[in-house]
Amino acid sequence: MDLLVVDLDKCIKCGRCADVCPTRVIGMGAKGPVEGERRSCIACGQCVAVCPTVALDNRKAPLVQQTQVDEKLQIGVEEATQFLRSRRSVRCYEIQVVEQHKLEQLLDMARLAPTGGNTQGLSYLVISDQDKLKEITAATVAWMEQEIGSGNAMAQYYVGTVRAFRETGRDVILRDAPHLVVAMASEKFARGKENAHFSFAYAELYAPILGLGTCWAGFLQMCAFCNWEPLLQLLDLPAGLAVAGALMVGYPKYSYPRLVNRNPLQVTWR
Repeated sequence: MDLLVVDLDKCIKCGRCADVCPTRVIGMGAKGPVEGERRSCIACGQCVAVCPTVALDNRKAPLVQQTQVDEKLQIGVEEATQFLRSRRSVRCYEIQVVEQHKLEQLLDMARLAPTGGNTQGLSYLVISDQDKLKEITAATVAWMEQEIGSGNAMAQYYVGTVRAFRETGRDVILRDAPHLVVAMASEKFARGKENAHFSFAYAELYAPILGLGTCWAGFLQMCAFCNWEPLLQLLDLPAGLAVAGALMVGYPKYSYPRLVNRNPLQVTWR
């Protein structure tokens, strides 16, 4: 079956589709775009999206599944700057569950994040059972205590966290967030963690639009990446899948009326 469908009446032979194709599947012939010898289309959809006359379709990335860009929705530099700077890592949450449709909206945006070679390869587990979340926190702290006892170089960063949990009972791992989102990827998928980073970056930026707050569950991730069996048993992932990332989600308890600064920009020009 041919990969490309070209409407020759609409094609203006501009060559954009061939230029943007990352794997050079598309070449330009006398009549317009043609398939090259390398049949390695990664279904990125770039060729269809860039066509100015809607002359091209790709069976792996159909035109019917693409959305027309609405130029009226473009934002300016000032709006974009404030939007990006307003993102906060939220560690204080309201005692309120997030509606399932909002969580679905959040993860539907996360799945659109870029991935290496358009590999994607992620699925998500959402845990909302508060008793289960408390067990997950306790299991992660137990792992930290083992690491401290083993003399692991990273363990110095766990001491204060473990002490706070044991002395106060505070949830220092998941911060009492009502939901934990676990990104899952095949155990054999080398880019799983990398793609989860991209995915959760999109989720973190989109969350405030939905009135939500997020924060990376970094300690839990490290515990899972070390294959700590008590934690893996609690997560109970489907066979063949592994943790690729973890994110807390909930309604923020507080708002932030000011923008936080960062270290000065450092650039080397050559």
